[in-house]
Amino acid sequence: MFGFGKTARDPLADAKSAQRWLATFPAQDPLAAHAALLTELGRIADRTTRRGAAQLEAVFALDAHAADLRRALTAQYIEHASRSSRIENQLWSALFDLTQAFLLAYQAFARDLAEHGGAARWQQMQAELIARQVMHCGRDAKIRLYRYESWIPAKWAELHGLFSLALSRKLERVPLALDPAGGTTTIEHEYLVVLVLQLVHAGNTTPRHLEYVADELDGWCQPLRLTLEATELSSFYVDLGGREGLKRRGPGALEGRVLFLDTRPLHAVLLQNIVVLEQKIRTQPLSGRTPKRAEQLALLQKLAAQADPEFRPFARRGERTAAAGTVDAIVGFANIAGYLRDEERNPVAYAEVGQSYGGTMEFATFGRVRNERDRIAEQARRRLAAHAAPGGPWEVKDVSQTGFRLIAPMVVANAVTLGTVVALRPHGQRDWTAGVVRRMRRLTSDRAEIGLQVIATQLAGVDLVEQRKAAEPDYSVDGEIPTVNGRTFPALLLGVRKRGSDVAVQSLMLPAIEYQPSRKVKLLARKTATRLRLGRLLEQQPDWVWTAIEPIEGETVLPAHAAG
Repeated sequence: MFGFGKTARDPLADAKSAQRWLATFPAQDPLAAHAALLTELGRIADRTTRRGAAQLEAVFALDAHAADLRRALTAQYIEHASRSSRIENQLWSALFDLTQAFLLAYQAFARDLAEHGGAARWQQMQAELIARQVMHCGRDAKIRLYRYESWIPAKWAELHGLFSLALSRKLERVPLALDPAGGTTTIEHEYLVVLVLQLVHAGNTTPRHLEYVADELDGWCQPLRLTLEATELSSFYVDLGGREGLKRRGPGALEGRVLFLDTRPLHAVLLQNIVVLEQKIRTQPLSGRTPKRAEQLALLQKLAAQADPEFRPFARRGERTAAAGTVDAIVGFANIAGYLRDEERNPVAYAEVGQSYGGTMEFATFGRVRNERDRIAEQARRRLAAHAAPGGPWEVKDVSQTGFRLIAPMVVANAVTLGTVVALRPHGQRDWTAGVVRRMRRLTSDRAEIGLQVIATQLAGVDLVEQRKAAEPDYSVDGEIPTVNGRTFPALLLGVRKRGSDVAVQSLMLPAIEYQPSRKVKLLARKTATRLRLGRLLEQQPDWVWTAIEPIEGETVLPAHAAG
């Protein structure tokens, strides 16, 4: 009579029930809606759940409503993921879990549709079901690329299988209104968007740039079409029976279920955008938007090179040479500065690698080990372990005059992003090399490939002291480091030698918050103080700034010793 004991109606009973259910969640609490969505999608995907066409329409309604949630989570990821690995993992997992939940639900409905393929209502919904699966495959690819993770072959087979199904039912170009706020799309278009996204990502695109590209691809790919017959202008192809994405055609014949793609329309759009940006930068060089436009221009030039119908490889600044061996790695400005400053203040005597008669164990009459070499080596190992990247040494794949290609454990690759500074030291050597991560690609579940640009072949940890206008005279006691007035903060003194010159060009890397153009500071190292002025900005990242330096008062900056 009073309704006691009644069970709540299934929120996914039909589309109207789903909309009423979604309206009960407060707009200010996206996480509550996210958790509820995952729960309901998991329930509807369960093999014991009875599903029908009405439930599929309800999931379509959930998918359309989740667009705002995806946009909110993506914006938070772009803005806050760099703050810490914990925040990055929480936001990334939220996006990934949402996409996987929809994919699993749609796969369950696809199995049911295969069993009840004769029903007219099911047939009417098949095109939208395939299109939404393809769209979520694209979202899965994009979210993985946030972490520079490429698809495994099975994911490519899944995507190609969906498009092959659409081709067999002649649904690939049926207009579909999947987004109430947008226009129509087709399965072929959504398939091409996924292919092109994977094509233009070369491992050097940040999540912010990747999101910009993903937003623009819908318009950029509008004129693209797949064809059965190859022409001289069809420079790319995809094998529906294979386990890879778009590939550039070679001189040989192709076999398999191959479709061809002419990327000239896409390349033309990119070139047009490049010309517009170049003109704006040229006519408004002092505009506050010029740095952002220059960054966008560099991105579009990379994309245009990837989509260019004519293969024009970039000229390398240095030829790669295959190499083998392992290197110690310290990741991050704070860890590098901490290690080198510890070594500067309390150096550990260098213990040579290798075995000799003089390095064998000696036992005193009281049975204690007297091998000083082993004690020093253990002390150095412990100090390095306190600052080094987790997972152990990195493997060297090849080297050039300008960088390294390395294989790193995935445990550290999860914390490395483009622009991260890394210090490397080959085993058995003393000198450290500094580089910046420019390219990343996940190879397996436990290894990642990292491309490192070398910025310094000499490296030292130093202290910088801000100079006050009314500072007291410096003094020293018994040869110690001069006592100075002002706040002290860590920095890295970088040195790199030009070709054919014995003089090293020096620069500084310091915390980003400490950089001001023309700021005067005092550099403390090796019990010596040097006054200098911060010069032009060379590169800036969230946690560090790389800047040129100018000695003042006729002083010479100290040599950048490779501490350690």
